[in-house]
Amino acid sequence: MDRENLKLDRMRYVKDSMPSTFAILAVVFDILYFVLVYKINHDFFYNSLIGVSVVVNLLFMLFGFWASIEVKSYHGKFGYMMIVLGLAQIARIFVYPMKARAAEVMTGGQFTRAIVYLCAAAAFMIVGGLLSIRNSRTLQNYLNSIEKN
Repeated sequence: MDRENLKLDRMRYVKDSMPSTFAILAVVFDILYFVLVYKINHDFFYNSLIGVSVVVNLLFMLFGFWASIEVKSYHGKFGYMMIVLGLAQIARIFVYPMKARAAEVMTGGQFTRAIVYLCAAAAFMIVGGLLSIRNSRTLQNYLNSIEKN
């Protein structure tokens, strides 16, 4: 067995930890964003949108953690879910941070940190999703080639 096939065969028994780590890092950056935004005690945040924002944060953390567990087992469909979650993080930039900055509730530094946290969470989710999809396809192609032989 050559070195490349050995590496592919090893994938059958080893967890796919890199995409999982990226998903966990994305959740960590989402938590940092969550703490940053909600520690600002201002009337601007006390409306119905805050409930939606809290639910979105909780759902992101829940689905992000779920994806981190499932991608370890080379479940490629969760890679797609991670990409969608990453894109949702980018869309969130235009909700609270932009509105809070326009209303002068967030300082420039707070706004910059909020954008960095959301972009980092998005980047980790998207890259982790792409890695998961690639790795699961690679393993599946190898398994298909074994069945043929």
